[in-house]
Amino acid sequence: MASRHPDLSAPAWTHGLAYELETTIAAIARLDARISASHCASAWTRRAAWSGFGEALRGQGVEIDEIDIFGQACGLPLPSRSLLPTFGDDLAVLAAWHESLARRGPRHWREALPFSFDPPADWGQRPLLLRALELIARHARADRTSVPWLALPALLHDLGVTHRPLPNLAWADKGLRLQPDAADAITRRFLKQLRRSAVTGLERLEAIEADRLRAAHALGQARRPGALLPLLGLSQVQPVLSPRGVGGHLGLTISGAGKLLTRAARAGLLVEVSGRQSWRAYLPPDLAQAFGFVPARRGRPIAPPRPSPALDAVLADFDAEMRAIDERLARLGVGMTEPTPA
Repeated sequence: MASRHPDLSAPAWTHGLAYELETTIAAIARLDARISASHCASAWTRRAAWSGFGEALRGQGVEIDEIDIFGQACGLPLPSRSLLPTFGDDLAVLAAWHESLARRGPRHWREALPFSFDPPADWGQRPLLLRALELIARHARADRTSVPWLALPALLHDLGVTHRPLPNLAWADKGLRLQPDAADAITRRFLKQLRRSAVTGLERLEAIEADRLRAAHALGQARRPGALLPLLGLSQVQPVLSPRGVGGHLGLTISGAGKLLTRAARAGLLVEVSGRQSWRAYLPPDLAQAFGFVPARRGRPIAPPRPSPALDAVLADFDAEMRAIDERLARLGVGMTEPTPA
C-alpha cells in the first residue's frame, strides 16, 4: 500500500517553527510593501524573474548559477564563467512566465490548480504560507517539470499573501518528490528559503533605488550628459552591458558606447568586470558585489543625494526614460538582449 503523504499545511507545531513562520511572513510583507510603492518596480521585477527562474532550473537538476541566468538573459556571458551549453527553449519559457506574472489579475487560488483538491474542513484556518506549501507539494508530485516551482509566486498572490506576484519567490525542493516523509525538514527549508529570497529581494530593490538617485545626481551635475541618461536607464533593465550591446540599443558606435560606459564607471555608476577578456562587460555596483567581482564595501553606506527641486526634475526625466524603455520592451514582446561577442 502506498504511504500517505503528510499534510504540510498542518505541521507539528513548535515555538521555533512558529517563529520561523512569523519572520518569513514579515520579510515577504516588507518586500511586497516596498515594491508596491517603488518607482523601480519594473526593473526589479525583471531581475527578480531571472533569479526565480534560476531557482526553478536548479530544482530540475540544471547546473546553473544566478549569474549565468543574468548573463544569458542579457545575451552576454560574463567573464570568468565557462560557456554553458544552451538550455533549449528555457529563455522563451522565462519570457512567457515573466509576462504571465506581469499580466496576472485577481483570481481565486483554485482556478490555477492543475489537479483536483478537496481542502479539509479547517483549511481556512491554516497559515497561508503553509497552504501554499501543501499545494505546491501536490503539484510537484503530479508534474515533474519546473512548472510547480514557477507556480509559487502566482499562488502566493492568489492566496492573498502578496499584493502582486514576486518572481524571486519561486522555490524548488526535490524532497517533495524524493523524500515526502521528511515533512518537518521540508517545511523549515521552505520558510528559510522564502525568507532569504525576500531579504535579498529587498536589498536589491534598495540598491536599484540608490542607483536611481545616484544616476539622477550625476546627470544633474554633468555639464554635457549626452547619452548618459538613456545608458543609465538601460542599465536598470539590462544590467549586463557591453559596448557592442549599448551601441546597438542607443544608436552609437562601439567606440562611442565604450567611452560612455567608461564615463559611467568612473562616476561609480557601473563597474567594469571584464578582467583580461578582449571584450568589456559592466554591471551595476550591487550586482558586481553580489556576483563576487568586487569586494563588499566596508564602513558606513554612502549617503544618498539630498532632496532638491533640481534633483526632482532629473528624477522625473529618469523615470520618463524608464517608462520609454518599458514601452519599447512591451512592443517587442521580449526582453532586450545583446548580441553575444564573437
